[in-house]
Amino acid sequence: MKKTIVITGATDGIGRVCAHSFAKNQDELILVGRNPDKLAALVYSLQVTGATVHSYIADLSLAKETFLLSETIRKNHPKIDVLLNNAGAYFDQYTLTKEGLESTFALNHLNYFILSLGLLPSLKRAGEARIVNVASRAHMGVSLNFEDLLGEKEYSGWKQYQRSKLMNIYFTYELAERLNQTKITVNCLHPGFVKTKFGQNNDGLAKILLTFAQNIFAISEDKGSETSIFLVTDPSVSSVSGKYFVKKKIEKSSEPSYDVTARRNLWTYTEELLKSKFNFKFPGF
Repeated sequence: MKKTIVITGATDGIGRVCAHSFAKNQDELILVGRNPDKLAALVYSLQVTGATVHSYIADLSLAKETFLLSETIRKNHPKIDVLLNNAGAYFDQYTLTKEGLESTFALNHLNYFILSLGLLPSLKRAGEARIVNVASRAHMGVSLNFEDLLGEKEYSGWKQYQRSKLMNIYFTYELAERLNQTKITVNCLHPGFVKTKFGQNNDGLAKILLTFAQNIFAISEDKGSETSIFLVTDPSVSSVSGKYFVKKKIEKSSEPSYDVTARRNLWTYTEELLKSKFNFKFPGF
């Protein structure tokens, strides 16, 4: 059956592969990207196949833009079947967004939180709907320090990326629990170490090392997209929620990821930050 699917980070890597895959099913696609030219090229390549495609330009590292995006999509698309939260990045050096938030936290965590909560009304109208969060096995080996969640006191690009992926898993588990009386499922996944443009926004040694590692060890974008496509489309997971998937199978995430107190503290921290700094009010559960 034809679905309406939102894909963030749609112009490159996993997002682009997923878009082409879903277009073959004649699904209606809502694509979100930051680069207008790349987004326009992707839309054209999909429309020539007969797919129904809508596109939205947004910088998802900016909370206000992400919030406005959720309102616009909700208004234009009152029923959404799937939200694939795929946009993310690695920042080797400590950087702040134009809104004064640490970039890794803002893009990798806040964008998932804002878009998912903002689109809940449209997802609820679909009857059965799915939220799929691209996380990473990189979450292994870290925990959250709520005294320095934004890395202001001590910053390591890789550690902050790891923690942001742990946040994706915490968010998945907490949202799944909060939606357990609905027909919306929420799952997350590790795509593998994929040969994409991941890390190319950095300079110097970080970019060189990531490029070298991808050339030697990384899997293809097609292979790296398989679990995302599976969680979006496969009937076997229609009632599965609050799980972490690797290679299309449920796996245990790290021990700290099951810390209920930490995941609820992260939710509260995020909610209070968005309320105090931006005065955001979400449509609710």
